[in-house]
Amino acid sequence: MKVNEFKAEVVRKGMTLEEFADAANLTRTTLWRRLGNPKEFTLAEIKSAASVLGLSGEKVIDIFFEDKVS
Repeated sequence: MKVNEFKAEVVRKGMTLEEFADAANLTRTTLWRRLGNPKEFTLAEIKSAASVLGLSGEKVIDIFFEDKVS
């Protein structure tokens, strides 16, 4: 996961990380844990983040899934 890009998307939406956590139905503690160990984001959390931030499918893949598969 590209943590800095994720944080940039939150800022682009005019939100703080705390506001994002509330909007995405995550506790703030859970969000901080996920950002510290990004591979632990669940699919439901990724879908919620995409919805709250209005991310396209391509942007979701770019931010949350770094490994390219050919």
